[in-house]
Amino acid sequence: MRLEREHRRDELMEMLWRLEERHDLTLTTLRKHAPDPIYEEYLQEFSGNGLLRVEEDRIILSEYGRRMARGLVRRHRLAERLIVDVLGKNARDTEKAACEYEHVLAPELETAICTLLGHPRTCPHGSTIPEGECCLESRQSVETTVISLNHLRVDANARIVHLSCTDETRMNRLLSMGFVPGTEVRLLQRHPALVVKLGDSQVALEEGIALDIRVVPKFREI
Repeated sequence: MRLEREHRRDELMEMLWRLEERHDLTLTTLRKHAPDPIYEEYLQEFSGNGLLRVEEDRIILSEYGRRMARGLVRRHRLAERLIVDVLGKNARDTEKAACEYEHVLAPELETAICTLLGHPRTCPHGSTIPEGECCLESRQSVETTVISLNHLRVDANARIVHLSCTDETRMNRLLSMGFVPGTEVRLLQRHPALVVKLGDSQVALEEGIALDIRVVPKFREI
């Protein structure tokens, strides 16, 4: 019961963050999305412990409250990205699993997942993933070295960091072929067709598809 209450408190914090993203963080809007009286109780609790304050119809998150909500939303959206990009699940089926993951992801595991996925900017539904310290640090190191697979030098090895597909069918096809973040790949030839070595297999790709596969050359670490 206690765990369930904690999860519901977290759900409310996430909801507050999403409404703030939409510039619609008001009591009126919150009550439309969270009509359960328990949320009114949690809102008063949050107001009492300094997570937020209420001014007439406006809800204003404190810096402490924003950090908490930001962390919850970040873990949730990273979990969705992991479930879709690595586990190959449909974006529509991520909500329940992502809710469970966000409560158990330790900071070091959160950082490892974010790095593995190439510090993704958005979740599978297109919402922004709040940046972590690892994302900020990567701007001067990893991010500048990330290239599309078709820009890799012939005979060079690289590590896949993320797939930038917007088409879900293409994303699932690449994942099923083995183009999973964290996997090493080698470009064997560029012409007349682009061919890569992936594990023990050689795979021919259209250049347009190779553009969606983002890699870091092996001589640079993620």
